[in-house]
Amino acid sequence: MNYFKRKFIILLYHKIGDYPENAKFPGLYVSEKNFDKQIKYLKNKGYVFLTLSEMKQLYDNEYCSEPINANSDLGTQNDNEYCSKPINANSDLGAQNFAADAVKNEKKKFVSITFDDGSRSIYTKGLEIIKKNNVNATVFMVSDLIGGVNVWDIKNGELKDEMLKQDELLEMIKAGIEIGAHTRTHPHLTMIPEENANKEIADSKKILEEQLNININFFAYPYGDYNESVKKLVEKAGFEGAVITKTGIVKRDADFFALRRVAIRHNTDFFKFKRKIFKVKYFY
Repeated sequence: MNYFKRKFIILLYHKIGDYPENAKFPGLYVSEKNFDKQIKYLKNKGYVFLTLSEMKQLYDNEYCSEPINANSDLGTQNDNEYCSKPINANSDLGAQNFAADAVKNEKKKFVSITFDDGSRSIYTKGLEIIKKNNVNATVFMVSDLIGGVNVWDIKNGELKDEMLKQDELLEMIKAGIEIGAHTRTHPHLTMIPEENANKEIADSKKILEEQLNININFFAYPYGDYNESVKKLVEKAGFEGAVITKTGIVKRDADFFALRRVAIRHNTDFFKFKRKIFKVKYFY
């Protein structure tokens, strides 16, 4: 079997629930019904759900030098600059248990659910669906706005939305959800001085690690706004990787500080969802 054909799909969500009629950015919402249906579809198709740290661990074991176990033929030498030793996921549930199922997954289907911003709707409307379907996800939190509101969106005319609280984040971690950093205040990182961008990136990691007592391994660029200088700041801050908003898939020789995703929006009906998954799997 050619394991180098394995690909990893990362899905991008923001808020769970029906969008208000006067929402300025309705695309950020995905209804509970659609979210549940999308997860069930992927499970029925044989996808293994991974947090981003789990994905990185499996990627390294497949494409780098260290196999998962002595009986596995996964992994050969590779000169990808982002290869590293496997890292631990945030939760006790993930990294210790997912590897066996992943190795047995002969269909080579892997998917990661990610949420940008840290909307409280992920907890109030999404967590039950995630737990019911026995899957996991990665949530990117704006560190200075824990328990606050979406200040950056409000400035742009969007409706107020509550952000996740600390106790909710801790509960989600116990449920197997990974937390990532999304800066301190959600700025356009390429439009502010490099010193400020560095603080936004590095401090968000430190703040979340201190408040949640976990390792923060992944970063999401606000608005998908980044350049080579910003990428270097993220790597310098100690992250294992970062995600962007451009469409694509994670495959061999991936740039782990510009991981592409598939955006799911309020108008992504079931047919469009299946088409998106098919398209990125076979044409990227």
